[in-house]
Amino acid sequence: MGRSPFPRAMAGLAPPEVDRALDARFPDALEYTRRLLRQPSVSATGEGIRECSELVQQMMADIGCRTRTWSKGGHPLVIGELDVGAPVTLIVYEMYDVQPVGDLNAWQAPPFAAEIRDLPGVGKAIIARGSTNSKGALANHLFTWKTIRDVDEMPVNLIILAEGEEEISSANFIEYIRTHRRELKADAAIANDYSEDLRGVPTIYLGVKGCLYLTVWSRGNPQAGGPMDSEIHSSNAVWIGSPVWRLLQALNTLVDEDQRPAIDGIWEDVVPPTKADTAMVKTLAKTFDPSAWLQEERTAKFKFELPKDQLLLKYLFEPTVNICGIYSGYIEHGGTKTVLPHEAYAKIDIRLVKAMTVEGTLRKLRDHLKKRGYDDLRIEVHGPYGPAKTDPESWIAKAAVEAVQANGKEPEVWPSSGGTMPAFAFDEYLKLPWVSTGLGHGSRAHAPNEYASIDGMRRFMAGEATLLYAAAKRAPKRRR
Repeated sequence: MGRSPFPRAMAGLAPPEVDRALDARFPDALEYTRRLLRQPSVSATGEGIRECSELVQQMMADIGCRTRTWSKGGHPLVIGELDVGAPVTLIVYEMYDVQPVGDLNAWQAPPFAAEIRDLPGVGKAIIARGSTNSKGALANHLFTWKTIRDVDEMPVNLIILAEGEEEISSANFIEYIRTHRRELKADAAIANDYSEDLRGVPTIYLGVKGCLYLTVWSRGNPQAGGPMDSEIHSSNAVWIGSPVWRLLQALNTLVDEDQRPAIDGIWEDVVPPTKADTAMVKTLAKTFDPSAWLQEERTAKFKFELPKDQLLLKYLFEPTVNICGIYSGYIEHGGTKTVLPHEAYAKIDIRLVKAMTVEGTLRKLRDHLKKRGYDDLRIEVHGPYGPAKTDPESWIAKAAVEAVQANGKEPEVWPSSGGTMPAFAFDEYLKLPWVSTGLGHGSRAHAPNEYASIDGMRRFMAGEATLLYAAAKRAPKRRR
């Protein structure tokens, strides 16, 4: 396998012996990462979760952490505390769960084999579920921290929170932070992953959207009609209502012709971006490459033909109502079966932006459906959480920029992300500044052939080592 030089531009933030050790040990780091990726950990089904949580706990213990697990049902949060007596403490958000693999035939390598393949435009990469989202970064982190401890003094204390429910809404992570604030005294939090795009440009995220994930059921019932116990012959569709059509008609009212949210009153809670946000977007638009974004997402075009800054404002500051999937009746490939199904359901995610709340959005959705006669639809809510925003002038944001630049990269600073993670807990419960960044490249999260670049892992580890030293230098003195 070809070998790229390890980044050597830590600009005095990390000692040279750390650089040399990460370089020399990278083959071991790669196998260490592949070991974790070979362990399934699908939170939606539970496949491999217990075994993976035990593996992660052992990996934390091996770097010297005091470890334990915590849960109130569901999948355990793995906690690692590394107290080296440093004056600065960081909370590190990690996740060890992954999405289901989906269609196995669509994968060019088995999703839990962690095979190395040469990908066009990327180079050598590990193909595996969780490689970029986000077990690759978790393993890289742990190996980097172990290496620092072996050759130098750890510059900061760490509280590592690795959850097994990120893909199913983070219930244990959120509850742990809510109920253990005293034990989580820290100076800042980080949630770092591979953030470089195909151009090699890294991102620093200063916010995330919230997410309200729902299952909406339509079933035959006395109020709306339709078969109530099982599917029936489709000839009855002439005089018996279809729960499937009813669901589709209800869903169609949730968006307009451009697929923008049309739930009654939902835009009343959307606040416009601040002047500072708009200024950041204008700066970002100078380097943002829409074609690179579309290429990475394997998509032909955006919904809107707009200038770059206007596209970014939509992406970062507008809510969405998205259908993740619909299920009903006969869906097998090949053959025919003429039936009128008795039930149908859709998986929906509503992305929330600043000032929108889970409770308010859910209430508006229920009122919207009731007003149109769809109050018989049943809505299941799956562990929702709100949006989050961090201060671009915070010391940890400045440390993140410094760490990226020290490794020879100029980051794009995004005022928010279109994606979601439970960072609101850092804001709401711990009142901590936080940041999400990271060198390295990976892509196809949630899709077949998810991958992480091997050279990107080298850069990620160098960047994360640098960040710890930058944090130790920049953090204000905390009250003890």
